[in-house]
Amino acid sequence: MPPTSPPHFIHRTLDDVPVVTPADSHAGPAFAEAYQELCQHIGADLAPQCPNFEKAFCDSTSGTVLGIRFDTVSLSWSISREKRTRILDRIRGPLMGHPISLLDLQKLIGTLNDIGQMCPFLRGFRQTLHLLLVAFKENNDILLPIPKEVKDDLRVWAAAMDTVVQGLPIPSRPSPHLPSALLFTSDASGAQFNKHQSRFITIPYEGERGAASINAIENDDIWFYASITFPKSFLLEKRDASDHAFGCKSSTLEAVGLILPFLCCPALLVGREVTLLTDNEALVFGWDKRRVPHDTSASIFIRAIHIISSFLGFIYGSETLTSHIHSIS
Repeated sequence: MPPTSPPHFIHRTLDDVPVVTPADSHAGPAFAEAYQELCQHIGADLAPQCPNFEKAFCDSTSGTVLGIRFDTVSLSWSISREKRTRILDRIRGPLMGHPISLLDLQKLIGTLNDIGQMCPFLRGFRQTLHLLLVAFKENNDILLPIPKEVKDDLRVWAAAMDTVVQGLPIPSRPSPHLPSALLFTSDASGAQFNKHQSRFITIPYEGERGAASINAIENDDIWFYASITFPKSFLLEKRDASDHAFGCKSSTLEAVGLILPFLCCPALLVGREVTLLTDNEALVFGWDKRRVPHDTSASIFIRAIHIISSFLGFIYGSETLTSHIHSIS
């Protein structure tokens, strides 16, 4: 490989080799020439150059790579009207209430994940589809009805397709938060339970349990603090859809602490970079997926934070939701 082709310019997905270089770099043409010579030498056939810059092309500021059309001048991406039609065809049946098979649902989720990679906002509308996927219990021989929640989410995906055809900005690469980022640290406390066979028995407690969020700046000056107290009936008696007491659902309780700044001072967060610190790893990984597997209630809070932050124009970093080493309890 020529020394003018840095490895970080070269990508690989199956048999596709996208190469992205600065406009004033000679690395792109040098790599293309060397790659074609190598393939010719070993007898590997390459697809012919496409005049529409789809799949196989060289030295262009726009073109279709892995089904997505990129424009490096406007820094935007889009899909073709033909691809939009194929996506809507897969959405139409479930949206109209037609029962779906496991294979068709897997194809639908795969199609939506493909678009979701480029549109972070849409990633917040996949939880109900994954819950329906789990409901199949890997049974390929049945059809399941489409819940209302799935239809509601599919309407969001369908409505977005016209905008996706017109083009959207390429998402920013996640990066560590800046010194100017607002850092909110939150924590929560629940109840204690004893496990008897397969069921948890509540242990009555004294005092108050709840969740809190705090923001401290230089010299530990606190400019924001919010807390909420959980009713005992909520912690000890109420159960989620899986018959788990909310008092032992740490991810859900910690998520309440995360959302407090969004509800208490949203106007102060508009257009700011915000980092949330929590000691719950499930929420950290759940934020990346915009859902917490096997925890619908925590996923609802994650989704609420996702929608509110999108509305307020937050700047996402790779540490938008991260964990701190020590609990503040």
